Amino acid sequence: MAGRIIYVVPNLHENGGIQELAKAIYSELKDEFDLELVNWTNDLDISIKAFLKFAPSNASSYLYKTYFSNHFRSKYNIDSSDLIHFWHIEPAMAFLDKKYIVSCLGMEVLPVYLKKYRKIMYQKVLKNASVVHVISRYTEDLIKSQFDYNEDKLKLIPPCINYSKFNNSRKIKTDRIVIGTLTRFNKRKNVVNIIKSLNILKSNYNLDFEYYLAGDGLERTAILKELKNTNFEWHYFGALSETEKINKFYPLLDIFVMPTLELPGDVEGFGIVYLEANSYGIPVVASRSGGVTDAVKEGVSGIFADPTDPNDIALKIYELILNSNDNNYPESTKRWAIQFDAKNISRNFANIYGELLK
Repeated sequence: MAGRIIYVVPNLHENGGIQELAKAIYSELKDEFDLELVNWTNDLDISIKAFLKFAPSNASSYLYKTYFSNHFRSKYNIDSSDLIHFWHIEPAMAFLDKKYIVSCLGMEVLPVYLKKYRKIMYQKVLKNASVVHVISRYTEDLIKSQFDYNEDKLKLIPPCINYSKFNNSRKIKTDRIVIGTLTRFNKRKNVVNIIKSLNILKSNYNLDFEYYLAGDGLERTAILKELKNTNFEWHYFGALSETEKINKFYPLLDIFVMPTLELPGDVEGFGIVYLEANSYGIPVVASRSGGVTDAVKEGVSGIFADPTDPNDIALKIYELILNSNDNNYPESTKRWAIQFDAKNISRNFANIYGELLK
């Protein structure tokens, strides 16, 4: 199809949710559209960033639009494009006169981050966009509650997975039930409460299981300390590569547990790991936080627990194990996950691009 589309992706070479989503859609559509990936970084001088952060809102937003945006316009020469897809609101602030789509995950529009000039500039970005893409109903509600915009522009398209990449790995049989968590170690991921719930599961329900934990991060010391005082068998895998995750971790699991917390400045925008686990036929224990309710369907792909209550997490794990066969989770979880395959999700973007390029 005629028309050049540029993908502007913050920190393109990282492995975060937005980077993985942008690259997945790019891979699916690069033969259908003339796509180019651009790596965007906010490299404004630290003194300018400080000024923007602390100056009066109207002054900082005026100066950004009038002067500081020129830095990005000269650095990223994208005038030859017919359409730009900004995979974050921030880089779009310098290109308000262009024809563009902007993606919102949720974290960037939490009230705690909409300070000073950002609230004004983000409003301009959303107003001038041809399409505002959100990944969940949670993100949609955040935007509706804080900005004035044309609701017809808003398109809800969830993140995607490569279903076949996960589904092709065979289950590794073990002698006991295996409960697992794969995540970054920060407070929101709630691993300490998961470990407490597993102690309760062992003591109160006398369940024979092993716990497999994979990941790393700032909470690592606290998490390992908690693990050393447990009454159940566990194994810590450390940080895993994509290949190890696909072939050596998920295939071992019977239950995936990650009921995340919703914190003032940190929230689960969606939860792609739930769908990865579902691709293997693994049901999940999650929480109704952020955009997770779009990633998990109760009774089909898993169950919800109160993330602040280890007793409730333990009970929900036990219920999931008891009802796994009756609910036919191995099949229903796979049927749920395949809807989010990149081939299916990418068609939503293809339709939008096609309309805007006419």
